[in-house]
Amino acid sequence: MASNFAFCYLLLLLSSTLFITIRAAQPYEQPNQPKPSGGISVDLVSSVLSDKGYHAMSLTLEAVLEALTPTHFINHNATLTLFCPQDQAFLNSKYPRPPLTLLKYHVVPFKIDKDTMEATFHHGSMVDTLLPGHPLVVTSPPGTGRYASLNLVKVTEWDLYNDGRLIIHGVEDFFDPAFQILRYPIYDVINIQENPREGFSMLKDALEIISLFTLLALVAAFTYVLIRSFVFPQKPRDGEYALLY
Repeated sequence: MASNFAFCYLLLLLSSTLFITIRAAQPYEQPNQPKPSGGISVDLVSSVLSDKGYHAMSLTLEAVLEALTPTHFINHNATLTLFCPQDQAFLNSKYPRPPLTLLKYHVVPFKIDKDTMEATFHHGSMVDTLLPGHPLVVTSPPGTGRYASLNLVKVTEWDLYNDGRLIIHGVEDFFDPAFQILRYPIYDVINIQENPREGFSMLKDALEIISLFTLLALVAAFTYVLIRSFVFPQKPRDGEYALLY
């Protein structure tokens, strides 16, 4: 009886863990995400990028461009700037199918072009992205007329696409959020101070993840003790029975 109970409990635990894993592995599912109306044409963006040799990003944006578009962008006449990695970046990246969070790190919620980059953003400047609390860092060499770079990734081609609401520039690789976290940690503090709600939201998410893993660890430990106690009971050693008489 005890062994059957332990087996059922273990099966329930494995089923719950599998459900959590499957839910976490769906980065592009946005069932309630509003669709842009009268704004960006997904088909046109995908077609232009494909014609210019950015085939991987063209296919990716077909699936996630609507999810990348924030609600306030739909409701207001705003401009987004997207930095598009080359096809080779998808082969070298540890994310062959980049998650939505990484793609948000490649979108800036305002207009940036070549002239703006040279005139406004100096070396070490912070550039906000759609990934809360994780800005890009300008790493262009000092002086005018040189190449532009962000997070040590070069901008290889300006204005791949520009319809007034969405501007796309080509870059040689994916931006790594760890670059800003390790080399410019002060920008994390600035973001939390300027956006306290987003800062507390990020802290809340982190605490929820820690709590989940702690709960799973406790359940696993309890399951192990349960199995050892009921499925594999220890036999008494020689001489232990003598204490009962």
